[in-house]
Amino acid sequence: RAAGATDEFRDLLHSARKLYAKGRAYEAVDKQNQAIALGSEKLTRFDNNSLVKAHALMELALAKSAIQTDFARGEEWIKVRQETKDALAAALSIFEYRVANNTLAKFRKDEVWFTSSGDYASPVPHTERLGPIDYLSCVNFVGGDEPSPSTVKSIKIAMKFVRKFEASGCVIMLEVGGGLQGQLPGGDLSNLNHCLQEHEAVVSGRKSMTDYTAKGTLKAPPNHVHGQEFEEVRHTGARSGDMKATHQKLAKDIDRIGLKHCARPDCGKFESHPRHFSTCSRCKFAAYCSKECQKKHWPEHKKACKSGEAAKNLQELETQNKLKNCLMVGQSQQVLTIVRCLHHFATLSDEMAETKTQQAAIVLHMVKPKYGDAGLGTKQLGVQEVGFTWNAIWSMSSSTRNKMIRKFLGVMSEYSFGKNGPDCTVVKEWGMHAVAGDFAVVKHTKKGTVLLYEDPQNKGDIKAYMAVGITQSLEFLLKQIPQPLPMFINTALFPFKNMVLCQGTIVPAMGDISPKFGAAARSFVNGDDNGMKIIEHF
Repeated sequence: RAAGATDEFRDLLHSARKLYAKGRAYEAVDKQNQAIALGSEKLTRFDNNSLVKAHALMELALAKSAIQTDFARGEEWIKVRQETKDALAAALSIFEYRVANNTLAKFRKDEVWFTSSGDYASPVPHTERLGPIDYLSCVNFVGGDEPSPSTVKSIKIAMKFVRKFEASGCVIMLEVGGGLQGQLPGGDLSNLNHCLQEHEAVVSGRKSMTDYTAKGTLKAPPNHVHGQEFEEVRHTGARSGDMKATHQKLAKDIDRIGLKHCARPDCGKFESHPRHFSTCSRCKFAAYCSKECQKKHWPEHKKACKSGEAAKNLQELETQNKLKNCLMVGQSQQVLTIVRCLHHFATLSDEMAETKTQQAAIVLHMVKPKYGDAGLGTKQLGVQEVGFTWNAIWSMSSSTRNKMIRKFLGVMSEYSFGKNGPDCTVVKEWGMHAVAGDFAVVKHTKKGTVLLYEDPQNKGDIKAYMAVGITQSLEFLLKQIPQPLPMFINTALFPFKNMVLCQGTIVPAMGDISPKFGAAARSFVNGDDNGMKIIEHF
């Protein structure tokens, strides 16, 4: 792939789209013809199976349809209309070849690749239109043309593809590895179904061509009419700043949805991207890497599935994503994975053995034996052991804790979670900014819970933090302690994605509450915050 030719090709298409949007369709066509000529001469695999070529042909057809609609008359109209149909036919031929070979949602290396910075890029400025969206736009154009047996066939092929693509979770695979979370325009299947009925009615003779054209069916779809704003579904991003890069969109999907593991306990496989695995058709919760795993697990899963327990779990996850006072499902998965690995490493570390505190002694005596020969991060501890380990980590001196964290990050840099795994470097921020000790719970809000902290390192200054929970809100967790506010607890707060996150284990306050701290907490509960600024991120 010649980088210079790729950039020039992209720039030509981008310029053409801008000209088209300004109503300068003739100039747009000139630019698009230049791009196609350049692609044929210099781009890798710019052939009759290339989605990049199909995209360029679609852009050309779009501009020519604008000329046909707004400018051309007489013989020019007939000529441009035929040229538009030829460009669409050439693009449709590519799309239907890829559909037939199950590669429309599998992008070749010359179509989408990784840049040195880790972003996705392609030879086109609107990468999000490659493949499925370009294809359905093309079929919509065909659906607006004169009905024939070939248009009926094309619409049926498209409907079959849409169903299959939706069933796969709209996942687009990359030849270079990994995948993208794709989307389809809303209502596309119903639009195609309506179009199919109209075309079949004309082809079968149930409706005359006069009736068909009188309804205006031959018009192009609304999002292709010249002069209207384009409502493009952007799901894979592009290299330019106009759209977010795909890895950012993928990261957002991982934050929201998370990566599921195969529900069969002895399988151990994880998704490489959201919606990679199929879920149980009944409960929509249990995910499986293969039909084989699903069949093997059914005797065990059917009880939870039929009792509604699995469906309840799904509902809880959906509710979690709607709340602002705890992490989204995918984010909580990432944090819990990082914590599990950190606790395992810290418990076995030299720094833990060298820390002469009661908290460290408890971990060495009660928690360390539980790990045995388990691989790093593979052992799930109980809530009590998690609390013990957090307390031991915070009992280390700052220098000792940061030394342990540096070693941990060194080990994790070579530990393979896959490219979509959790970012363990956040632990460095935990070591630098975490606040651990006794807090006063003074207010619950939709955004989180307000906690007051008396800073012993800063002359007893009192600070207020807006904290969120990992999988549940602090308000929900604290309902188990039937006390009115202010409530004095012992826990720790640390940064995560511009939020103040509570470590998840909470016990009653361990130290004496100073009169100053107690008075400030009671005043806050009674509505007097003394102008205290609430810290929402570190």
